Amino acid sequence: MSNKSTPRQQATFKRMLEKLAKGEPVILGEIMREVGYAPATAINPGLNLTSKVGWESLKSELDSGGARDTLNDLVSPKNTDKRTRFSAAVEIIKIQGGYPQQENKIIGLFEKVGELQANEQKDENKNS
Repeated sequence: MSNKSTPRQQATFKRMLEKLAKGEPVILGEIMREVGYAPATAINPGLNLTSKVGWESLKSELDSGGARDTLNDLVSPKNTDKRTRFSAAVEIIKIQGGYPQQENKIIGLFEKVGELQANEQKDENKNS
């Protein structure tokens, strides 16, 4: 993993991907505590983790490390496990920082998931 990221950032990122692969819920604050962040730091992952240069560096490594391909495979219409597909879609949105600023994250999440589902419908129609 990247030199720009700290060992705890790397451990958090790795644990997040492991949970995603197992279809488990990914709650960054909980993962941060698991890998050794102080509870006060883990309260706000957006400020204390995901906005940091090291985290951005880890995200950029997804393209070269195959993890993005794995996530895309999990979101694919070929994956019939809806729970896994939804979890993968949520993680893609989180990793890409896809929540609109100044907007309720839940609303932003459903908009992004709606876009993913619309794209899947288009892909299914093309393949039919």
